[in-house]
Amino acid sequence: MGELRLVCFDLDDTLIREIHSVMLPCILNGKENEHSFIQEQEEKGLINYKSADYLRAELLVGLEERKIAQSFLEIAKPLKNIKSVVETLHEQDIKCIVITVGPKQVAKVVCDIWGFDDYYGSDYEVLEGIFTGKILDYIGAEQKIECLQDFCKHNNIKPYECISVGDGSTDIPIFEYCGKSIAINSSPKVRESALYSVDTDDLADILKYILCA
Repeated sequence: MGELRLVCFDLDDTLIREIHSVMLPCILNGKENEHSFIQEQEEKGLINYKSADYLRAELLVGLEERKIAQSFLEIAKPLKNIKSVVETLHEQDIKCIVITVGPKQVAKVVCDIWGFDDYYGSDYEVLEGIFTGKILDYIGAEQKIECLQDFCKHNNIKPYECISVGDGSTDIPIFEYCGKSIAINSSPKVRESALYSVDTDDLADILKYILCA
C-alpha cells in the first residue's frame, strides 16, 4: 500500500454512541418517544432503515437548525479523544472526513467541533433556518461511496490511499472500496468485512492501525 492520505469516518456508533445523528435533533424537538416507536418498528423488521429515516425526518418539523450546534455536546455521547486523533492525523498530512447516512446538518456540527476536513450526509430540508420534515437527498450505502469518490476526485486521492472507519452494514461497501478498513464496536458480520477491528470507547485506539499503514 502506498502513502496514506485520507481517513473516512462513519458517524453513528463510530464517533458518537447511543444518541444517533437523527435521534439528537428529535430529542431537541421534543420527539424522543416518537423516535423510539419508529426505532422499535425498524428493529422488528416492520420497516426498513431508509423508510424509518424518512419517518424520523418528519419528527424534525419546526426545529431550528441552530439548536443542533448549541446543544450537541450536551446530548451526544462521543468517543474519547476524537479531536486529538484528528489533530494527530493532520500532523501526518492525512485528511479526515465524516460520511453519514444521518443529517448533514449534524455532520457539519461534528466537523466544526472536532476539526474534520469535510463532511457528507443526507440532505434534510431546512428553509429559513427551520427543518421542514423532508429529506431532499438520501445517503445510503452506495451513495456513501459516491461521497468518498467526490472528495477523492477533488483532492486527487486514490482508493488505496484511504482508510475507512465504521461500524455498520452501510460501511461495508466503503470498506471494500478503500485500501484498508477498521471496524469499530461492530457486529461480527461487519468485522468480517474489515481488515482490522477494535472494540473501544477511545478513538485513539485506532491510531496503531492507521499509522502503521
